[in-house]
Amino acid sequence: MIYRYSFVAFLGAISLFLISAGFSTNHTELEAYVPSPPFSGGAGTGGLGDRTGGPLSSATCSQCHSGGTFNVSVSLDVFDPVSGMSVTSYVPGNIYQITFSVSGNASAYGFQGTALTSVNGAGGSFSSPSGAQLVTISGRPYIEHVGGPSASGVFQTDWTAPVAGSGTIMFYGIGLAVNQNGGTSGDNVSATFAGGLSEVVPTTINYPGNPFCANEVNPIASQTGEPGGTFSAPAGLVLSDTLTGEIDLQASVPGMYTIDYTYSSGTTSFNVTILPTYSSSTTATICDNETLSFGSQTLNASNVGLNTEVFQAVNGCDSTVDLTLTVLPTFVENNAATICEGDTYDFNGTILTEANAGLNTTVFQSTSGCDSTVNLTLSIETIDSTVSLSGTTLTTVQIGATYQWVDCDNANAPIPGETNSTYTPTTTGNYAVEITINNCTETSACTLVNVASVNELNIDRGVVFPNPVRDVFEIKNIEQFGSIESILLMDANGRVVQTISVDAMSVNISHLEAGVYFLKISTELGESLITLVKK
Repeated sequence: MIYRYSFVAFLGAISLFLISAGFSTNHTELEAYVPSPPFSGGAGTGGLGDRTGGPLSSATCSQCHSGGTFNVSVSLDVFDPVSGMSVTSYVPGNIYQITFSVSGNASAYGFQGTALTSVNGAGGSFSSPSGAQLVTISGRPYIEHVGGPSASGVFQTDWTAPVAGSGTIMFYGIGLAVNQNGGTSGDNVSATFAGGLSEVVPTTINYPGNPFCANEVNPIASQTGEPGGTFSAPAGLVLSDTLTGEIDLQASVPGMYTIDYTYSSGTTSFNVTILPTYSSSTTATICDNETLSFGSQTLNASNVGLNTEVFQAVNGCDSTVDLTLTVLPTFVENNAATICEGDTYDFNGTILTEANAGLNTTVFQSTSGCDSTVNLTLSIETIDSTVSLSGTTLTTVQIGATYQWVDCDNANAPIPGETNSTYTPTTTGNYAVEITINNCTETSACTLVNVASVNELNIDRGVVFPNPVRDVFEIKNIEQFGSIESILLMDANGRVVQTISVDAMSVNISHLEAGVYFLKISTELGESLITLVKK
């Protein structure tokens, strides 16, 4: 089998036809071949990456372009717009104008360039291109021709120098002279340009922490650039070391000063401010049961005397305050008082009654202004004025007192000589007793004694319960009286106010007024009177 190849160009593309011959069976195959297009917009833009010939290049432009003799070369100029001069070093962060010039005897030129650090990192950044375009390759800045070859061969951009400490920045570039025949043959590639800019560290001084309080640790200057200079300061600011710039803060007068650093090629300055600190003394007085807030401290009686606190003044510096604390005493007085039942007691304007028996406390203000506490234990003198009647003999329950029997029917006139706890009248009438203990006197209820008709019986006093009574009382143990003939309830004047059944177990007297009544029990043996008090 014989194959025959034919190349046919269609609008810049070449089609390959494979024709077979020599056999009775013809076989024809048509295949299209499309070569790589020319990268008139730049190698980086076309996706070919770094072609500068620098340390990151996998190849140069000569991989595609060759055959020409245009004596092409590349040069670089770094211009400082501030000084108006070309430079061979840079100040970190400053902006410079970068110009790559490609020259030769061709009519058009291409170019690619970059800026790298010593470890091949991004050496700053490009901006504002002129006659060129910017492209980023693997995170690094590149500049190259745009939209086809340049007739001038001049490619410009602004370059922002990297941060301090980046070291020498290397610029790499490659030029291309082209014959513009629509292909890559007959072109001429320059040698790789490689040139560096050294980093310039400006001479500066600084005092970290400025401004300073007068009581801080003495600061020392930090310095960049040229070492070996000397520090100087105006009057009022004391430098303890002119080689390190150490400031003696305590020896200096608070204020603002300009410190100069003079070195072989000039002088640089830095403004320092020293702020004042403050000290003051004061006094305070508290009572021994009080506290006083003093800055971060809570003072009490144990802090009597000198106390010191450091505050922050409005300028941010220390303000030391010495406080002398005086502590005044408070007073506690314990008293006791006794009142009669039903009486009151004036306790510093508070009226105490029986309900206030026990401890009562009030707080006065003494002449010093501190508390004066008075504790009063109030006692109530209670007298039991109960009187029992047995036959015609009256007996008081209260013991340990003084007694005076009185005649209720004669305006409670004292009965001469009757000052014992018992009294047996000789005439029928109503009688009571005045009982006195500790100047308190209670008078019992009047009791009717019927001398003529009452025969003394041995009667249990617990016949009536309760006694005194409010509404209903019970009659107990009535069998001790023997055969009961009648039960009458009489008032203090001997009038019958209620007749009670001899079989009654309880009696309701809620309808009667409060007072003293007598339960008259008549039996075959005689009569008995039992005093009943209605509340």
